[in-house]
Amino acid sequence: MIVINAAASRRRSRLRDVSLLSATMLATGLLHAAEAAQFGVVVKQVPDPMLAGLAIPETAPTMGMWSGLKAWPMNAITLALLPSGKVLSFGTPGGNPGIQDGRTFAVWDPAQGFAGGHVTLAGVVGVNSFCAAQAFRADGSMLIAGGIFDNGNDKGSVVLNNTATGVTAAAAKLANDRYYSTMLTLPNGQQLIMGGSYPYLGGWNDPQGSIDKGYMTGMTPELYDGTRWRSLFGAKSRDAFGPENNRWWYPRAWIAPNGQVFGITSEKMWFLDPTGNGTVRVTNFKEAQRNATSALDAPNVGPVSTAAMYETGKILQVGGNSYDNGTGFLASSRASVIDINGGAPVVTDTAPMSVGRAWANATVLPTGQVVVNGGSKFNDRGGDDVVLHSETWDPKTGRWSVGASGAVYRGYHSSAILMQNGALLVAGGGAPGPVLNENAEVYYPPYLFTTVNGQVGLAPRPQIVSLNTAQLQHGQSLQFELTSQNGLSQVVLLGLSATTHSFNSTQRRHVVAFTQAGTAVTVQAPASGNIAPPGYYQLVAIDQKGVPSPGVIVALGAGFAAPSQVAAPTVPTGSGGQNGGGGTGGTGTGTGGTGTGTGGTGTPTGPGTVVSLQASNYTTSYLTNVGGAARLIVPASAGDRQQATFRMVPGLSGQGVSFQSSSSANQYLRHQNFQILQQANDGGDIFKKGATFTQRAALAGACGCNAGTCSSYESADWPGYYVRHQNFVFSIAKPDGSDLFKQDASFCAAPPLDASAASTPVSLQASNYTTSYLTNVGGAARLIVPASAGDRQQATFRMVPGLSGQGVSFQSSSSANQYLRHQNFQILQQANDGGDIFKKGATFTQRAALAGACGCNAGTCSSYESADWPGYYVRHQNFVFSIAKPDGGVSFNQDASFCSAPPLQQ
Repeated sequence: MIVINAAASRRRSRLRDVSLLSATMLATGLLHAAEAAQFGVVVKQVPDPMLAGLAIPETAPTMGMWSGLKAWPMNAITLALLPSGKVLSFGTPGGNPGIQDGRTFAVWDPAQGFAGGHVTLAGVVGVNSFCAAQAFRADGSMLIAGGIFDNGNDKGSVVLNNTATGVTAAAAKLANDRYYSTMLTLPNGQQLIMGGSYPYLGGWNDPQGSIDKGYMTGMTPELYDGTRWRSLFGAKSRDAFGPENNRWWYPRAWIAPNGQVFGITSEKMWFLDPTGNGTVRVTNFKEAQRNATSALDAPNVGPVSTAAMYETGKILQVGGNSYDNGTGFLASSRASVIDINGGAPVVTDTAPMSVGRAWANATVLPTGQVVVNGGSKFNDRGGDDVVLHSETWDPKTGRWSVGASGAVYRGYHSSAILMQNGALLVAGGGAPGPVLNENAEVYYPPYLFTTVNGQVGLAPRPQIVSLNTAQLQHGQSLQFELTSQNGLSQVVLLGLSATTHSFNSTQRRHVVAFTQAGTAVTVQAPASGNIAPPGYYQLVAIDQKGVPSPGVIVALGAGFAAPSQVAAPTVPTGSGGQNGGGGTGGTGTGTGGTGTGTGGTGTPTGPGTVVSLQASNYTTSYLTNVGGAARLIVPASAGDRQQATFRMVPGLSGQGVSFQSSSSANQYLRHQNFQILQQANDGGDIFKKGATFTQRAALAGACGCNAGTCSSYESADWPGYYVRHQNFVFSIAKPDGSDLFKQDASFCAAPPLDASAASTPVSLQASNYTTSYLTNVGGAARLIVPASAGDRQQATFRMVPGLSGQGVSFQSSSSANQYLRHQNFQILQQANDGGDIFKKGATFTQRAALAGACGCNAGTCSSYESADWPGYYVRHQNFVFSIAKPDGGVSFNQDASFCSAPPLQQ
């Protein structure tokens, strides 16, 4: 929720001014990061090659998209996002994707792209971490415990250091062999390991024999306090971790809100209390794995299922129905929600998936949705049983939506994690199996995309700029600075991902309460480690359109160290046209004429295009009119975004282009005394020349921004002088040959930050008086023949979405806050006071023309019905406009029909 009190209201203007100025000064290098940001911990913006240059399909906003296959150093049986933002994988040696060997560790820096940033680390003698368990420690390192034998050695663990630059042996040894175990960090910061067995031996096909032979070594959990392992003999449990139905295979387990450990192992559910000697309470979950007649008949249980905690104390358990990767049955499509917020778990079935899946992966998104990818319709079988399409479960509706399809089968030994940029990294599969996947691919969820004016592209995203701390204590508040075009609806903490064998054991999602004052957001950390165990989390802000910010990794809990760096991927700011396809023209529906439209690639930059000029080297900053001068700022408010939006029109001097204000049609950007200003056109030659620029190829060559065409703008009357920013001020200057100048003088013609400015400009031409147009004359709508430039401007409107939430409204082209509305039946042009009466009176429903055949022939011919007075239409009579009820006569029908003609004033 958003809580704004009186004090916050009084502070809003000051906070906004401070944050905009500081962000601008930071962007231009005038101040150091620590001096410029609103809060002391500045989030380092790092490149995000994963989101660069995507060929985006039209279905991306509803189904997401996949990247295609990327080379990966190994078959990634285990995959984890580290507190440093790097990615760890292990499970096979490089170049041998079919070999089971956990003595090689690959670390990847996503900021360097798939082609680089890979470092291979050797393990330690005596420990083989194939099919091990993993958990984060308080210093940011990762403890990797258990696995298989290394030349006769067993029960060892290794530690990946907090910078992911080295692997060392842990001094303490486990009391028992732990092959296929699960490890969690408890609320007190200690690690608990449970389940597993003697490597490769024991299980469902000979339960008692497996116990008698000593193979069931994982039935007694162990606790690690940082120096030694201690067995919890009171928690030894055959029902929870025994051989029946392979309950010992990677137990699905989480910290419950009561502070105990909750788990699902095949057909059982249980609570484990780790205090003292430990205890376990076991209850039935569902029937065990069995032969099934259909995916809906098959129970969603067993090691081949997948599960995720999508909200505090709420778990989605889905798919499965086999004992292991070699023996099993038809896979289940069923899904269940387990609520563990009360005294006993409550199981409720939810809608099933579209197909059965065994060995799929479930990943929680910042929005609380759960993406399931991969799997097979029959255990780990290939061929026709392979499932390539993803699907997403929405907890708000309890329904699944089918997503895009990956390139290859991801089954047993595959992995998937949530990256900081909001996409899923998916890798591995095989060893053994029908595939040996020494590759990876990326799934981009639908929330990363949008459609603007028929063009599909990357959605605008919020971004966390700075924080007051990256080391958060339970019950403590945290403040961060946010830039967002679309407000803020939710803030969440998401545990960093660490996935193996279809279970992401470290990921969980917690929604935090927040208040907001300007760009400053204050969140309240979870009250205790029972709600959110100590560890490392992505802090994510979600805007009002459901689009998440890139995650910023923070530490949570007493004694947990801040990440080695506080960074987040740079937000790509493009939207529309990035799929490389052309736009489409439009055809009018009225009998009066046919509208026109042209295709385009990317964001068009021809004359008439509405754009915001985004800096190449500071991609959250835009050229903005601030009190008549052009400044480089991060537009935070609706007013800022309006002042950062311009219409690129034919150059006033008869060549090139000019930049017309979107809010004041007679004002343009121009240079004067080398400075770039926004001023009213006085009609003189000096002004026209100073307001005209030649669009050139970007001096930077490769631009940091990727929204629309990247260009540089040369002064028309000062050849060789280019528009540039320096110390957050714009001027024209001559290039000095430096890379800094070239970047400062390069801009992307990004989609308009003020979306209303991109709406259709029209002039309403009378059907029966084709030289006459609806024109604002002194605040009243009149039918005249516009003779002067002023008349033509007052006869030009933007057709925008209706202010009342339906239909259309007509916004003045010269005064952005003024609209046509009816009052006492008369049509007037007035300022929007924000009230419901005004909004309803300014909203009209576009109907087929009452006239049938219109005399005008420019654009679509329509009639406009009042939204709040149904049956009353806009008409002219005696040159005055009003709303009136049709009398059935031909004259009324013609008076109430208009062509949405091309705008008389550009």
